Amino acid sequence: MMMGKKLFFGSLVLALCGATATVDAYAETRQETAASYIDLGNKFASHGDITRAIGAYNIALQFAPDFAPAFFYRGRAYSARGDISKAIADYTSALDIVPGMTAALYNRGNLRFMEGDLDSALSDFDQAVASNPDYVMAYNNRGIVRVAKGDFEGAMADFAKAIKIDPHHAEAYVNLGITWLRQGNRLQAEQNFARSIAVKPSLKPLIETRINEITKLSAF
Repeated sequence: MMMGKKLFFGSLVLALCGATATVDAYAETRQETAASYIDLGNKFASHGDITRAIGAYNIALQFAPDFAPAFFYRGRAYSARGDISKAIADYTSALDIVPGMTAALYNRGNLRFMEGDLDSALSDFDQAVASNPDYVMAYNNRGIVRVAKGDFEGAMADFAKAIKIDPHHAEAYVNLGITWLRQGNRLQAEQNFARSIAVKPSLKPLIETRINEITKLSAF
């Protein structure tokens, strides 16, 4: 009789293990289906069909409601369409699922900066570089936020860090030069502008425009 009980409990454990494996396989299948709809959405987005892209991402989320990439890519699509609040909400949802999702932090930081929420943008870029210490654009854009907040020293440190990671990052040279110029140091500004043009000659017209703008502001 005792042997029968042992066999019964053994069978129950095996049955439960089998059920768990089935649930895991089902969840994996749903996520794979969601990923295929994300791929479809990305193809629509690459051809500029944002409405159909969002539709594909919506279907992906129906299959896998907690799939961070679906929120991330739908956030990008909303951003491309100009629906900033929806894009921020989707990046936030992605980050709720994957807190260290660097690209979502970076993109949300850019949108928050566009919305004028400098403190939140700065926080996002802080988290982005903490998650990925070599994220050049996060340093560059955090520097831009710091300039907007009047923290020129912090901004220059960020632009310099971006350049250290990638010596060919022309935009960081431009931004460092502009920051020097705004502080009245034309020599340092011109040196950085020259470096940026050496890396990316097409930036010369932009640099000349920015110099004129800052010079006019300084005249008042």
